[in-house]
Amino acid sequence: MAAAKYMGRILLVDDDELVTQFYETFLTAAGFITHTSHDLKSTKELLTQYYFDAVLLDLQLGHEEGTNGLPFILKMTPSTKVFILTSYGSIERAVECMRRGATGFFAKGTEPEKILAEINAHLTPPFKESFQLTADHRKALGLVGESNAIKEMLTMIDKIRKVDSTVLILGESGTGKEVVARAIHQTSLRATERFNAINCGAIPEQLLESELFGHRKGSFTDAKCDRKGIFEVCSSGTLLLDEIGDMPLALQTKLLRVLQERQVTPIGSSTPINISTRVIAATHRDILDEAKSKRFREDLYYRLSVVVIRIPPLRHRIEDIPHLTNHFLNQFNQRFAKTVRPPSPAVLARLMAYDWPGNVRELQNAIERAVVLSIDDELCINDVFQHLNLKAGIPAPEEGLNRSVFVLPLTEAKQCFEKTYIENLLHLSGGNISEAARISGRYRADIYRLMNRYGFDRGSFR
Repeated sequence: MAAAKYMGRILLVDDDELVTQFYETFLTAAGFITHTSHDLKSTKELLTQYYFDAVLLDLQLGHEEGTNGLPFILKMTPSTKVFILTSYGSIERAVECMRRGATGFFAKGTEPEKILAEINAHLTPPFKESFQLTADHRKALGLVGESNAIKEMLTMIDKIRKVDSTVLILGESGTGKEVVARAIHQTSLRATERFNAINCGAIPEQLLESELFGHRKGSFTDAKCDRKGIFEVCSSGTLLLDEIGDMPLALQTKLLRVLQERQVTPIGSSTPINISTRVIAATHRDILDEAKSKRFREDLYYRLSVVVIRIPPLRHRIEDIPHLTNHFLNQFNQRFAKTVRPPSPAVLARLMAYDWPGNVRELQNAIERAVVLSIDDELCINDVFQHLNLKAGIPAPEEGLNRSVFVLPLTEAKQCFEKTYIENLLHLSGGNISEAARISGRYRADIYRLMNRYGFDRGSFR
C-alpha cells in the first residue's frame, strides 16, 4: 500500500492515553505526523521543539486546566490552528476558547471523518483537480460571482498559474484577499505543497521575526531550542503575508533582503538558509500612498508588486450579491441541516441596496445569522440586518430615494445617487477631505476622484 501523502504535523494533548491513541491512529493514517502529550509541561516542551500545523487540546488535563496552555500556544506559534476537545456540558467553555483565539472545537466521540474534514479545511489541503474555470471549480476556490471584476481576477489567476512571481493583493477588509491568495496557490504548480498565512499586523515585532525566519537556541529568553521559521517550513510552497502594510519598518528591511537573496537567517545565527518560498502579500491599506509617505519601504513595495490584483469592495460589484447570497445560503443550509429558501425579489433588492461596509465577510455572516434564526424557511430581512439594530431592517430603495430614479438605467441611477451622496458628504465635512474620507470609510484618493468626476470644487463647501 502506498504511503499517505504528508499533510502536516499535529500535537494531541489529552490526559487519557486511550483518547490520544484513538486520534493518533486515524490522523497518522491520513498522512499527519502526530505527537502526543498528557500535561502542559510536556506540551510546552514539544512546542519549543517543533512547528505544529494544529493542536488538539483537551479542556481538562487531570487536575490542570488544558485551556491554560492556550495563551502559550498562540504566543509561541500564532499561525498554529488550535482545536479544543470537549466533553458533554462544556460547549460554552469551548466557545469562550474560540473568543480567545482557538480555531474550533470537537466533542469527544465525533466521527474521525468529520474531524479530518474540519482540520483539512483550515490547513488548506492541496487542490487536486486540474485547473479549469468551471462553475464547480470556481466555487471550490471560493471565487463566486459574475461581475467583470471577478472575471478579470480569474483571468489574472490563469495567467500566473505557471509562474512563481510575487503577487500583491489589494482590497478593503472583508473583500476576500486570503480567498484569492489560496486560489492562486491551489491553481499553481505548487498546489500539492504547503500554504501558510500569517497576519503581519497581529503579532509583536520580535515574535513576528521569529515566526517568519526562525531562531537558534539561546538567541532570546524563551528560545530553548532551534526552531524553523515559516519561510523555511513552506519553502516549496506558498506564504501569504497578510496585512503587509502593518509590518514594522525594521522588519520590512529584513524581508526585502529575504526576497532579494532567497535566503533567511534565523535569529541568533550567522548562517543563511536557502529557500524557494513563493510569496503573496495582501493589505487593506493604500500601500503606494504609504510608501510615498515613508510609512512603508518603497523598494519593498516594488519588490512585492510584480503582479498586482485589486479586489473591489462589494458595493462596487453589487451584481455579485445574488450569486454570493445563494452560495452562502446553500453552504449554511447544508451545515445546519436547514432548508431556507432563496430570498424573495423584495429581500434581494434590500440586500443590493445596502452598502456592505464589511464587504463579503459581512454578507456571509449576515446570511449565516439569517439561516440560523429562520423559523419558517424564509430568509427574514430583520434577521439579516440584526447587527445594525434596525427595527425594520434596511429600508427598501424606493423608501429613501426619489422614485424617478428608478425609471433610469441602473448605471445612471447609481451615478445620480453617487453625485448626491458626495455633494452632501462635502457639505457635512465642510470640504475637509480627510473628514469626508473618514465618514465614508473610503480613501482620500477616492474622494478626490469622485469630486473630479462630478466637477465639485472643495472651496465651495468650506
